[in-house]
This record gives sequence, structure tokens and C-alpha cells, in this order.
Amino acid sequence: MTKKDHLYSELLDACGKSGCPVCHLSLAFTRDYLERTMYEGVNDPGVRAALREARGYCNPHAWLLTEGHGVVLGTAIIQRDILETVVGITDIAPRGRPVRRHAAEILERLQPAGRCPACVHQRQFEDRAIHTLLKYLGDEQLATTLEETSGLCLAHFSRALELVEDSDQLKGLQRFQQEALQGLCEELTELIRKHDYRYADEGFHEEGDSWLRATGIVSGERGIR
Repeated sequence: MTKKDHLYSELLDACGKSGCPVCHLSLAFTRDYLERTMYEGVNDPGVRAALREARGYCNPHAWLLTEGHGVVLGTAIIQRDILETVVGITDIAPRGRPVRRHAAEILERLQPAGRCPACVHQRQFEDRAIHTLLKYLGDEQLATTLEETSGLCLAHFSRALELVEDSDQLKGLQRFQQEALQGLCEELTELIRKHDYRYADEGFHEEGDSWLRATGIVSGERGIR
């Protein structure tokens, strides 16, 4: 099975979950990447250097890492390395300078010199996933599974618009996203209607979690950024 086929099947599986399928793929990939880094790369000089330059993982990825299994030792090692780096670069004597200038120099040295490594890998993976989605928009099996989703979150839809390669991809992307968002809006309208006391006894059905799905589509799934 080729890498392309693997991503295709992974995309099909992600379409069976509630919310943006690219978000779900991205979160799964990033969790795996972080755990592999703790198992295989914690003592890699390049990994450690990148983390020092970035001043560690960004907030979402740092906390996502803590949810993994067997990451305590690896996390302790890299966080100590980062903190020791911070101690070293911020240990600057005032040398008679005004306090604000002294603080500004410490702040300047504290600023990250690189991006969060997990963010870099996540963005690269998301682009591969979006390329796969665009390539197979005309595929009957994928089209059927996509119909069951609430669409792409706005961030991944925007990125897909940047990555389209021809008019067929653009038309397919527009059609899929428009239909998905219109369907979600209809569910939200029904949810709102049923919050009127006159219709409260009707009970909630598929639209019951539409407010959560809409949040994921507008802002991305929980933990993605």
C-alpha cells in the first residue's frame, strides 16, 4: 500500500467522525508524532536543538504531549534541557544599564529563534491530507463519506483553497463545502427552534450536537491549534 493509498483510507475513516476530517487526521498524526519523538528522538541532538530554539512546544502541543502514554521521562528530559537553556540565556548582569533596557535585553534573548517543531510537522501533514482530499474529491466512495460530514473547518477550507490545482478541484471543493455548511446551518436552525418552549417536547435528534460541530467547523476541532 502506497503512502497515498494509506492517507486515502485514513481520510475515509476520519470522515466517519463528527467534525472536520482533516482536523481528526491531523490530531491523530500529531499525537503519534509527539509520542514517537519521546520514544525515539528525545536524545537526538537535532530534535533537542530545535526544541531549544523554539523554547519548547507551543501550548496546545505541550499539553497534547502530556496525554500520551509513557511520555513522563522523555518530557522531563526535554523540559529540563529547555529550562536550563532559559536560565543560561537570561542570566545577564545589569552592568549599570537602566532597568528597562536590561529587561529588554533579557526579553530579546528569551524570544524563540524557531517554530514549534510539532507545528511544523503538523502543517506538512495537513497539506498532504488536503492534497489527498482534493485529488479524490471525484471518487465515489470518498464523496459518499464526505456527504456525512459537517465539512472542513474554516482554517482547513482556507488552506485547501490555497492548494487547489485545477478548476475541477475547486468546483468539487466549493460544492462539498457549501452543501455541508448549508446542512449544518439547517441543523442549527432546528436546534434553535426546539429551544422554544412551544416545541420543547419534540426532543432533540441529529441536530442535538450541531452546536458542538459548528464550533469545530468555525474554530477547528478541540486541541488542533
